[in-house]
Formats: sequence, structure tokens, C-alpha cells
Amino acid sequence: MTTPDMVPNPKYQELERLLRSLRQDAEYAERALDKPIRRMASRQVWVSGKRGAADAFERELIDQRHRLRASLRRLIQATEDALQRTPKEVTRLEATLWN
Repeated sequence: MTTPDMVPNPKYQELERLLRSLRQDAEYAERALDKPIRRMASRQVWVSGKRGAADAFERELIDQRHRLRASLRRLIQATEDALQRTPKEVTRLEATLWN
């Protein structure tokens, strides 16, 4: 509950918005490479001989998906950590300085 001398912290509010946005974007981005990887695995698209360019491309695509997912998780975790360290309320002066 906000006391008379305290107001909602704009930094906290901004971090909350960022976290919501990151989570929404992560849901989409984490699935973005699934369809191309499934198509490559089906062998109904570009296919080359064993250890050919298509196999190398598929391995790279899978690696990119793993790295993308790991990066998104790190961003979300860092934002959650920052949010936990940030007070929900601050003095009016502190709130003014943030804006």
C-alpha cells in the first residue's frame, strides 16, 4: 500500500512492462525456427548427400534455435532479477528523477 510520501516506482513499472513484452516475444521467437527444422528433418525440402550442405544447414539451424532460446531465457531472468531488486515504491523525488 502506498504511503503519503511514497509513490509507485516508474522504474519498477517499466521493468514490469519489459518483462511482459519479453515473455510474449519469447513465446513467438522460441517457436520461430521449429517449422523450418521440422521441414528439414522431413527431407521434403532441400536435401543433399550425407554430410552435405543441407545437413550442415540443418545442424546450424538447430544450433541457432538452441542459442536463441538460451539468450531469451537469460534476458528474462536478468529482467526478473532486476525487478526483484527494484522497490515497488519510491519517494516522489526519486520518481521524478527517474522520469
